Amino acid sequence: MHSHIKQPTFLILVTLTFFNDCVAAGLDRSGQSITDFFQEGIYASISYNYSIPHIDGDDTGLSSQGKFNEIPNLSRKSSSFRSGLKFDLNEKISLGLIYDQPFSISLKHHGQNDFVSQTEHGVQGTQANLDSNNLTGLVGLNINKNFGIFAGPAIEEVAGQVKLRGQIYKNIANYDAELLSDYSTGWVAGFNIKKPEVDLKSSLTYRSEIEHDAKGAEQFTAINQNVYLSNVKFISPKSVNFDFQTGLSKTTQLTTNLRWVPWSNFEFKPPQLAERTAPATLNRSGYPLINYKKDQWSAQIGLGQKITDKISLSASILWDSGLGNPANALGPIDGYWGTGLGAQYKFLPNWAISISGRYLWLGDAQAARQNGDIVGIFADNHSYSLGFKLTYQKR
Repeated sequence: MHSHIKQPTFLILVTLTFFNDCVAAGLDRSGQSITDFFQEGIYASISYNYSIPHIDGDDTGLSSQGKFNEIPNLSRKSSSFRSGLKFDLNEKISLGLIYDQPFSISLKHHGQNDFVSQTEHGVQGTQANLDSNNLTGLVGLNINKNFGIFAGPAIEEVAGQVKLRGQIYKNIANYDAELLSDYSTGWVAGFNIKKPEVDLKSSLTYRSEIEHDAKGAEQFTAINQNVYLSNVKFISPKSVNFDFQTGLSKTTQLTTNLRWVPWSNFEFKPPQLAERTAPATLNRSGYPLINYKKDQWSAQIGLGQKITDKISLSASILWDSGLGNPANALGPIDGYWGTGLGAQYKFLPNWAISISGRYLWLGDAQAARQNGDIVGIFADNHSYSLGFKLTYQKR
């Protein structure tokens, strides 16, 4: 939002907040940051991120008389985009547009283990893919030089596919499901505080839940080729983000981000899967395909240092709580610790390019299938990420 803050000429936030990771708590990937909206003047950005996770482990030997089998790396390399646009109508009102890809899954099992089946069509492994897109519009109002409010609509698209294979899913007969692309809307609101004399900016952002009623297709291919068409209702969770930055000196900046997402309320339960598994549940409501035990908390703290008028460097420490252990077998990690490094080069008066990398130590987890049985053990895993960001700013 518009202000007269005399902040340093470098943009440390660029090197700290543009990541999208393929591993995080639940389906969360982007962190849904809107910090671009708090830059001064006209501001535009586009970001690209490439992630290389490595998640392997062992099964519990259901198909081999209790002898554990190796589960090779089940995660896939992935890339994602993010962009932002912000400008001031006048000294009181600002407008912004943020695009990101907030939620995803990308995994595929292979090898010889309890997550892989030998079928008449060859070897098939459990796999899951989920993609999403979100576009958020923002209107900001400066109440005075130190306080502002903002709000706006958000539209979200979600689509995905899953195939459950192997001994651990034998009772649901080679289950396939496809979630067709579905659009739905929500809203964002919050406030921000700024103190020009110490380059302080902070904001609190609330995102509403988004209710989806998507068309889906389900099959139990080990029984027949019948396709069951129905609607699948689910709710993308609400979230709260707190962002803070302050100048420690004329050339040093401290940044912090905290995020909370109540994933313990999330449930994705396709109707045919629920009907087939209903006899095994006490209330005969069936098992969900995806649900989680705990809420997500994540944090990031970073330091930025201006080296010259054109070059800035940054470093960060990251933490994610995970969603409980045992973890859902379609995401067998329990949070992470990580570190990141970034550099920014201002190659023209209004243009800058940033490059950042991070390394994550993924939390060890037991993997549980839908009924709670432990079906895998995953330990000593990690992820690399590399990101690029191009920005334009005219104060």
